[in-house]
Amino acid sequence: MIKYIYRYWAHTGLFISIFIISYIYFIESHKIFLAEKLILLNLAFLMIHQFEEYVYPGGFKEYFNNNIYNPFGFFRNKLTNKGIIWINVIFGWGMNIVTLLFLSSYPFAVLIVIAILFINGIIHFIVTFKTQYYNPGVITGALLFLPLGFYAYYKFLPDYHISNLQLIIIFLTAAFLSLLIPITIFATRKRSHR
Repeated sequence: MIKYIYRYWAHTGLFISIFIISYIYFIESHKIFLAEKLILLNLAFLMIHQFEEYVYPGGFKEYFNNNIYNPFGFFRNKLTNKGIIWINVIFGWGMNIVTLLFLSSYPFAVLIVIAILFINGIIHFIVTFKTQYYNPGVITGALLFLPLGFYAYYKFLPDYHISNLQLIIIFLTAAFLSLLIPITIFATRKRSHR
């Protein structure tokens, strides 16, 4: 069962993302609240991004372990299948679902979740720019995460009067929560049995 999950979770996410986008624009197009729409788009875009990273063209695990992993640097552990599931499904999907169900009436919570993916898109872009080489996830990070981040800020600004200080707090919180990625990579590392 676990091998099936490791192999097909990103495929399943792509199908779920198609359903989410259809729900937003065809089923509930005029009834859905802005915050809910943004969270659902964030989740759908994350799932499409994960499909790019792990299915087509895929290769993010290998890319990370061959190009980002550094036993003496910040990422001292290789990415494992268990880590991929924890980071992408449990944390990635989970943070969006929890925000949708319990925090959608709090604009800062919505913007923090969107900012986490916005930061992810920026990091993919920086890595690609620095290495001058494609890294799995850069296309969807640039075409989906960055525009959604700008759109969310643009839509929330008039109604909630978000100050520059509040925006900085949102980004710092999102950056702090993004540290769950290296912590999870460490926690799910392959341990040598002695």
